[in-house]
Amino acid sequence: MAVLVETTILVLFALIVVALALVVARQRYMLKSQGGIPLAARRGNRWLYGVARYEGDELRWYRAFGIGTRPTRVLRRDDLQVLGRREPTRIEMSWLPASAVIVECRDGTGDIVIALADGAFEGFISWLEASSPHM
Repeated sequence: MAVLVETTILVLFALIVVALALVVARQRYMLKSQGGIPLAARRGNRWLYGVARYEGDELRWYRAFGIGTRPTRVLRRDDLQVLGRREPTRIEMSWLPASAVIVECRDGTGDIVIALADGAFEGFISWLEASSPHM
């Protein structure tokens, strides 16, 4: 009986380690792939960390902790409107880097507040202002 319990514990531990390795590998792959940037999104009073990727006219955001391949939120350039930008508040600095830029946006599904690094913000604005030619 004790051997069965020990084996079960070892198998569960191994599954947890594999799951964590998959999460880390997914994050590293997404950050290293073209167009990947770290981005936090605020939901209520909580900041959720993740990786965003530019894909054409979409900015696809994936939560940091997960192994899914579908984005958590998709921001479409044509629907996205920047309402303002600001520095993190003192309380937000406990969760975000002091150099983060907080961007308040609105799209077809509602308001969203995101946090990016200063350089990533410049890229975000450039992507937003660029548009494919309309016929």
